[in-house]
Amino acid sequence: MDSPRCVDAAKAGCGEGLLWDPGRGRLWWVDISGEALHGHDPVTGAASRTALPCLISALALDRDGQLLIATARGLGIVTPETGEIKVLHDPEPEIAGNRLNDMIAAPDGALWVGTMSEGAKGPTGALYRYDREGPQVMMRGTTISNGLAWSPDGSRLYFIDSVPGVLHLREHGTWRALRHFDESTGKPDGLTVDAEGTLWVAICDRGRVLGMSPEGEVVAQIDLPCEIVTNCCFGGADLKTLYITTGTFSMTEAEKAANPLAGGLFAVEMEVPGLPPYAAEL
Repeated sequence: MDSPRCVDAAKAGCGEGLLWDPGRGRLWWVDISGEALHGHDPVTGAASRTALPCLISALALDRDGQLLIATARGLGIVTPETGEIKVLHDPEPEIAGNRLNDMIAAPDGALWVGTMSEGAKGPTGALYRYDREGPQVMMRGTTISNGLAWSPDGSRLYFIDSVPGVLHLREHGTWRALRHFDESTGKPDGLTVDAEGTLWVAICDRGRVLGMSPEGEVVAQIDLPCEIVTNCCFGGADLKTLYITTGTFSMTEAEKAANPLAGGLFAVEMEVPGLPPYAAEL
């Protein structure tokens, strides 16, 4: 693989929510703390930024091509050109301090959505599965619901809870802990899976993305010129570019000045392509 190159020096506070949009030929991502939706055209290199009315954290597509968005106000639909958000549902209106964080559409059209305690104050989050009949709780007691991805055949769901550093696996209707992260690996954040089943996990406090086997063994490493690495996603027409978001949220002004690419969007050309995103049908 090539070395990562910065394709948008956006200086995001917390870049996240990467999503390849095949219909528009565009990569979408968000700045959580900056309350903004970013776009990147891999053909022209053009970048866009749209201010949003509230904190946002993740994106998905529905089967009409609409852009679903996880927000501090709940699950919604966003109009990319204007930033207008239509809120559809809040699964936890009674839990003060909780918000949606990560989400992913499933092979069957369901939408899996995780919540978290703002500021990671406690295990008050949960993982939900939305379909046309509404949400169903699939796991409770999470702190930062993060990193959702499917295996190539759609039979396995990978899910990260970042604070305890656990990579969960759901297979045949049951959960098990696939890997526990520690000081030797760093804190896991977002992840994606390539067409051969390798997991690519963003390590948010070590400036890297780790490649892992389907059983959680480290098999590769991509080093970034930024310490805060938050998420990754395959995109481009051939799905052979791994896009990586970074952040600046814990950096001093001096550290930001010394590392002007922090908070940028990076791209790495890969030998194995990724997988196109599924679309939700709600």
